[in-house]
Amino acid sequence: MKQAILAFALSAAALSAQAGELNYNYIEGNYTGLAVEDIDMDGFGIKGSFEFIDNIYAFGSYRDVSDSGLHFDETNIGVGYAKKINAKTDWTNELSYVYNGAHLTAGPNVSGSGYQVATGLRSMVSDKFELVGKVNYTDVADFGSGFGANAGAVYHVNEMFGLNAGYDYSNRDNADVNGWSVGARYSF
Repeated sequence: MKQAILAFALSAAALSAQAGELNYNYIEGNYTGLAVEDIDMDGFGIKGSFEFIDNIYAFGSYRDVSDSGLHFDETNIGVGYAKKINAKTDWTNELSYVYNGAHLTAGPNVSGSGYQVATGLRSMVSDKFELVGKVNYTDVADFGSGFGANAGAVYHVNEMFGLNAGYDYSNRDNADVNGWSVGARYSF
């Protein structure tokens, strides 16, 4: 009897780990916002990730927001490494190229590029609920440099579809930058 209970418990644990594994192959579409000091903008974003070698993945994101004649876009393209901490949690390290552009309807356009380094944790806290948290350092020409952090969550409706939300903060040259997003994820 004890062997049957042990076999059942091990089988349940194995199925639970399979159902709640982290997937680095996805694409997301988001409604997003960005607040820089007293300027609030909203718009859309897209992001994705693709694991091309075990534990190594490429990722990218694009955010396009505007308000009252100001238009801002950000592109982030990079590579990451995921180190398993346990069956449901990875430690991630990322390096990316960042491009920022700001355009005024009746004024100058400013753009710049730079880089971002980030490290953090990504974890399936249950079979359907994923959490991510990272700290980063960003340096983008005329858009400043500084440390930041972000947090996000995904509710996996099934293996392919999920609902996501995220928040990010950075302090670039003493300017507070707050961003948020809500959207949907398709995993493949």
